[in-house]
Amino acid sequence: MICRSRARRRAGAVFLLLAVAGCSSGSALGTLQYTTPTGRVVKIQSPDDDGCHRLPGGAHSVRNYTVDDIRLYVGEDCVLTKAGDDQSGRTGGESFYLGTQMSVPFTPGQSPWLSYSVVGGGA
Repeated sequence: MICRSRARRRAGAVFLLLAVAGCSSGSALGTLQYTTPTGRVVKIQSPDDDGCHRLPGGAHSVRNYTVDDIRLYVGEDCVLTKAGDDQSGRTGGESFYLGTQMSVPFTPGQSPWLSYSVVGGGA
C-alpha cells in the first residue's frame, strides 16, 4: 500500500504541474508555418499569444499547427482595413480567421498577410 500511495501522490503532483504550466504558458503551443511570396517556408515555434506579430516577408499560405486559433491581417499592425468583397486576405479585406489545426492556401491575386494575432491571447 505504501508504494501505491507514493505513486498516486507523484502522479497527482505531475498532473498538477502540467495543468499549471498549460494555463500560464503565454504562448500558442505548437507551430505556425507559412510560405512567403518567394516560396520560402518559415516555421514559428510556440508563438507568443500576446499582441500583434509581423510575418517577415509576408505570407501566402499559412498552416496553423498550434493549440489556438489565429487571425491573419493584410496590414502590418493587426488593424482591420476597410471591408472588401470577402475576407480572403485580398487588399481591402478585413482579416482571415484560421482555426487550430487548419490551413489556408494561396489564392491567385491575393495580397500577402503581413501580421497575425492569437485569438483569445493577452491584450
